[in-house]
Amino acid sequence: MSRIVKISDMESQLMSRINRADLIEIDKVMRYIAIVKQIRKLQTAINKGGVMTTTINGNQEFTKANPAINELNKLTKTLIILENSIKFETFTVPDKTKGNEKGNDGPKVSDLY
Repeated sequence: MSRIVKISDMESQLMSRINRADLIEIDKVMRYIAIVKQIRKLQTAINKGGVMTTTINGNQEFTKANPAINELNKLTKTLIILENSIKFETFTVPDKTKGNEKGNDGPKVSDLY
């Protein structure tokens, strides 16, 4: 299942996981979101232009890697470094199977009668 995460949802979740009184952490989250937006723009450009580009220079024609891929890699590295520097507070993920005893198991014998 491939689903694109909304930027606003990502920002809300990140903001809920940091100390909002710490302006440096808020700035880090805002930079993180700005980098994610740039990464998505680069991915769109790569999807439109392709991974390989053809350059024509006079009589010469050659194919090379799309320069946006290099920029995408740089931004991804920066994003990972920034993510590691953000001081996240403890975050508990709610258990979705609570109250649902069956979960992913098959039916119980009592369910068949």
